[in-house]
Amino acid sequence: MSIRPTQQAVFSQIDRGMLENFSRLVRAQEQISSGKRIVTPSDDPVGASQALAFKRQIAAADRNKTSVQGARVMLDTASSLLQDGGGTLSEARAVLLQAMNGTQSDDDRRLFAGSIDLIRDRMIEVGNSRAGNRYLFAGTATDSAPFVESGDSVRYSGNNQSQNVRVGEDARLMSTISGGEIFALEQRTGTQFSGLTGLASGTSADQGTGYRYVSVRHDSTAASGLSSGLALAGGANDSILGAHTLVIDGVAGTAQLDNGALVHFPATTASTAGDVVVTNEHGAEVHIDFSAYDGTSSSATLTGAGSVSLDGTTWTSMALTEPDLELTSADGTVLHLDTRGLHRAGVELVTFGGTVNVFDVLQGISNDMNNVHDLSPRDLRERLDMWLGELDRNHENIQIATGELGSLSQRATGLEESFDEQGVQIQGLLSDVEDVDFSKVVLDLNRAEQTLQLAQATSMRLLQNSLLNFLR
Repeated sequence: MSIRPTQQAVFSQIDRGMLENFSRLVRAQEQISSGKRIVTPSDDPVGASQALAFKRQIAAADRNKTSVQGARVMLDTASSLLQDGGGTLSEARAVLLQAMNGTQSDDDRRLFAGSIDLIRDRMIEVGNSRAGNRYLFAGTATDSAPFVESGDSVRYSGNNQSQNVRVGEDARLMSTISGGEIFALEQRTGTQFSGLTGLASGTSADQGTGYRYVSVRHDSTAASGLSSGLALAGGANDSILGAHTLVIDGVAGTAQLDNGALVHFPATTASTAGDVVVTNEHGAEVHIDFSAYDGTSSSATLTGAGSVSLDGTTWTSMALTEPDLELTSADGTVLHLDTRGLHRAGVELVTFGGTVNVFDVLQGISNDMNNVHDLSPRDLRERLDMWLGELDRNHENIQIATGELGSLSQRATGLEESFDEQGVQIQGLLSDVEDVDFSKVVLDLNRAEQTLQLAQATSMRLLQNSLLNFLR
């Protein structure tokens, strides 16, 4: 008994063969057109899984690179601004040194004060600079200006948290430094006095930042041993505090307070005889009435009493024997004073050393260049010399911050290059897994075409059935 395949079986076999060869041809064409060996996950499940992992790594490297690029822009911008600020402070230092020159007049110093005011305004602009809509030097409080003017002082309203960006699984890069660590860094060195009045630090710890003006007032003058027809000229304009010695030389016609300069007093009939000013070596003054002077030599002890105020409103009397007199103000400042060396009235500049921000330093310099407290040239130079130390400290902090930002920028550049290299390496691994071998796939394409053509030719021959074949 002969076994003969049916027409349906022949057709099905031809159809399967045609579809299989056509599928190989289509797959080869897809690989050539896409350049990918794995077009669908079913082409190579293991390879597809590896390719997805590599793609995730490439995407992460791209995200990190973008973050680093943004951080580098902020770092370079901040560094450039601080370089500008450092140069501006160098100009301020040069102006200050000129003002300290004893040959400068009051008008000259007022002109210098105008330059300092402009420099201060520029430094506030630097401190409140923005990159886009974010304040660069506000820490993480980037929505509002970090440095706010309040009267003659400037306060920092940002925080000391550094902005940073993620550059890896557990790695971050600082994108700026807070303004509090640049323009208002506190490096406490203790309370400092300008030396005008003789006040000194008490024995207890002080509490405060920046600087204060302590007002020392002369309240009255008492005389012991004042003779020869001499009298105090009212005492309202005296500035002596504590005990001082007044020596009158009738032969030479001079008066001397302590070790101060000799003062030639006028004749009793002169219009100025009723108010002769005698000054000691520290600038303390006493006013003497010579209108009834009898011409004899004498010596007297003059004692000035006074009071002190931290805010110019509340006054505290002094016995001038206190080693630790405490003064407080509404803003929480606590100052302890040793009054035992106090010798004259006046406005004492007190700084909480190492805590005066750069803007307040410039304001203090401007105030003294304008001589708002009517200081003598010598006292004014001492005040300006005190400001010079704080200015140099702030300038150094800005230079240090500029260097730190430069180092961070270099690190950001290195990270960018690292992420580029990492992306290239991973892309190579991905290519090995995913990309097609063109020489092999072209060979597969040609083989599929030839096989398909052969299958088509064979099918044509198998399907050419006659009526006779059918009847058989």
